[in-house]
Amino acid sequence: MNSSHVKKTDLHKSERNMARLFIALPVIGFCIFTLVTLVFVFVFSLMDYNVYREEYSFIGFQNFTDLFSNEIYSDAFFRAIGNTMFMLLGVPVGMVVGLGLSALLQAKAMRKCSKVFQVLFYLPAVTSAVAINLVFRYLFNPSYGLINKMLGTEILWFSNEWLIKIAIMIKNTWAGMGGTMILCLAGMLSIPSSYYEAADIDGAKPGRKFFSITLPLITPTLFYMLITGIIGGLQSYADAQVFANGASGAQTIVYFIWQYGINQGKQGLASAGSLVLAVFIMIVTFIQFKISNKWVYEA
Repeated sequence: MNSSHVKKTDLHKSERNMARLFIALPVIGFCIFTLVTLVFVFVFSLMDYNVYREEYSFIGFQNFTDLFSNEIYSDAFFRAIGNTMFMLLGVPVGMVVGLGLSALLQAKAMRKCSKVFQVLFYLPAVTSAVAINLVFRYLFNPSYGLINKMLGTEILWFSNEWLIKIAIMIKNTWAGMGGTMILCLAGMLSIPSSYYEAADIDGAKPGRKFFSITLPLITPTLFYMLITGIIGGLQSYADAQVFANGASGAQTIVYFIWQYGINQGKQGLASAGSLVLAVFIMIVTFIQFKISNKWVYEA
């Protein structure tokens, strides 16, 4: 065996060891911060546990039963579920707006200033969620907010549970359209120009090209945004705490978990709520993947 072969073998071993190291780091992080945490959450959910008093006792599945049958907690929990599900409607609305912006910026008339608008529209995606919520809280202020001044009326956005949900959906649409726009633009730029050239030869109109070529070919991007958007929406917290200041019409599932787990010291009940939310997210994601083959185009 010559020296060059030995060097190549040693190099391959070194590369494999380095690859294992890079793989090991996220795996270790996942085990410590996800799996171990999940085990502890499950254990806490089976207990009447209060970290402040350092008291705990095993009560089995009573916390899960209380979430759905005890009026003290179930009313708030079901209200949080309803609020969260309603505000999820903002996810497809934001996707439609972002998709429309990306299509507009791809138009020939907009290409000269497209980069400027891309930066402007994308700014909300890199802005702090707390800052966005505080700014929009001022914008929707009934007395001096810009929204009411533009509408020429005084709408009590924070006094009505349906109005506050609509305000949150408007805010989230604005905050999410930039990220959607960038991803859709990336998907559009990856489509071979030969498809559009063939459509031009056939005399296809711009609308026909968009719905027959562009939209089907970026459905994988839209599917990714739908998955991540719904997961993020189900984990919403800042909307209820910062924007709505804990108003009942905006309390989400994660806000419920915070309210009882941290604010009231019922860690066992909050742990049960966290597990219910985690299982629900997994079920929703699984269903989305199952039905994705009906509308997601695979090249």
